[in-house]
Amino acid sequence: MQSMNVQPQVFPVGGGQFFNQHQMNEPQGNLGNNNPHIFSPQVNQARLLAQQHPVSGEVPGLHLMNNGQDMTGNYILKQKMENVQGQQQGQQQFNVNANVGQNMPPGLNVYQQGAPGLVRPLNSQMPKQMGVTANTPVQANAMMHTMLPPPNQLFIREVWKGNLHSEFSLLRRMIQQYNQVSISTEFVGTLARPIGNFRSKTDYHYQTMRSNVDLLNPIQIGISISDINGKKPENGPSTWQFNFSFDITNEMVSGESLELLRKSGINFETHKSNGIEIFEFAQLMMDSGLILDKSITWITFHAAYDFGFLIHLLMNDVMPNNMKDFEWWVNKFIPNFYDVNLIYKVITDFKQQMQSQQQQQQQPQLTLMSLSDELGFPRFPLFTTTGGQSLLTLLVFSQLRNLSMHKLPNGADFTTYKNLMYGINSE
Repeated sequence: MQSMNVQPQVFPVGGGQFFNQHQMNEPQGNLGNNNPHIFSPQVNQARLLAQQHPVSGEVPGLHLMNNGQDMTGNYILKQKMENVQGQQQGQQQFNVNANVGQNMPPGLNVYQQGAPGLVRPLNSQMPKQMGVTANTPVQANAMMHTMLPPPNQLFIREVWKGNLHSEFSLLRRMIQQYNQVSISTEFVGTLARPIGNFRSKTDYHYQTMRSNVDLLNPIQIGISISDINGKKPENGPSTWQFNFSFDITNEMVSGESLELLRKSGINFETHKSNGIEIFEFAQLMMDSGLILDKSITWITFHAAYDFGFLIHLLMNDVMPNNMKDFEWWVNKFIPNFYDVNLIYKVITDFKQQMQSQQQQQQQPQLTLMSLSDELGFPRFPLFTTTGGQSLLTLLVFSQLRNLSMHKLPNGADFTTYKNLMYGINSE
């Protein structure tokens, strides 16, 4: 789970070389040394708030779980509680003649700058260890690409049942040019745990995911698009947050996770009255051009749950009983994808091999937010929404690829880890 006290594990960039070319032939770290982070990256840091304000009593109509049923560490909720501004983000029009501060998406205007605009001096855009003079072409290239996209490309389009068809129509027109797609999913948390004997640790992880995907419905799905170089559309939206119909009186949800979701900005009344029907979304997704196409590359941070919910919707059936069948369905609908969580794990394992034993005592946090911290991205509140998580995943992946020149520090190419899901088939 994501801790409130996140200590970024800094990549040795700049003087230390983010990807040391002399270490290309070193052996790769063992992916199985640590227990995989088998959950979605949207881990809610507000659990600390819940400890300060415990939920008392029961909410009528809810299927509450007993507090003793191992709910600690099982909420796959989003990191939304740092200066969260609710999810009522208006679909603002971007005025090119106005001051940039007036055009900022909700959640960006809390970031104080010395001058209008998001284009800060290069050294302020860099991670701390990169704020040095670029002595090599690689360093210069890294500095050039750490700048955030312009504010109009950071807007998140809210999608409800009223504008669902029009937004999918826009997506269909754009997907051939902007064929890199990231996804993030919000749901109530991991409520079910399988019991019995399992073939392997990865089989247990899959059965846990399968049980929860079959039992639960997603609350939101975020989708963000760019081209293969990370460039986003100049005009119009490039990130969407799809809000699904969700009635808490009919869904399986714990009282604690419900409270945390409300505090993070989820308006369940609006989801009940204006939310998108799951099967209507699935039908439009089948006709969107995003799936069943080898020219589309999907990006996710911890693919298991993101793809689990998506495949479950597209199949319109229960999840496959075994991991191999699930992989077959994923490869059918999503022929090309990268799991950034797996790439982050490979980099972290290699770093630990290069460090002394004393420095390896504390295991790093393998979360999207910790990775974005290491790469120098600011913690805008919009990055804690479901749509914002998909946007941040895309930005982080493009940044990693630019810094590494498509090579990981263990000498392997990015494509070595293509179509592998962290915790499912990556060991």
